[in-house]
Amino acid sequence: MRELLREQGFEVVEAANGREALDLALSVRPHLLVLDALMPLMSGFDVITKLREKVADYHPILFIVTAVYKSRRWESEARLQHQVHEYLEKPLEESTVLAALERHLPGASQPG
Repeated sequence: MRELLREQGFEVVEAANGREALDLALSVRPHLLVLDALMPLMSGFDVITKLREKVADYHPILFIVTAVYKSRRWESEARLQHQVHEYLEKPLEESTVLAALERHLPGASQPG
């Protein structure tokens, strides 16, 4: 994912765990957050919840990636309860990620 985003011209900031992801999101305020559902210390869902509790005027595009929660039930819950824009199952296919980027950031899948 990291390399694919960089190839598309995105500046990528990485976090080692959920707490670091929350801190970076609050300080950097990126347009797009790609969060793993099961990060150490704090899940991607908890990051979203805490982010909304702390900052009401910040509404990034939210992608959740998961290798574990692979069902329509989990996807529906992520979209309804956490307002996740994309719910992507691992292993990630490049075409799926590019299509998701294009849906939310038109022109993003065209480097240059």
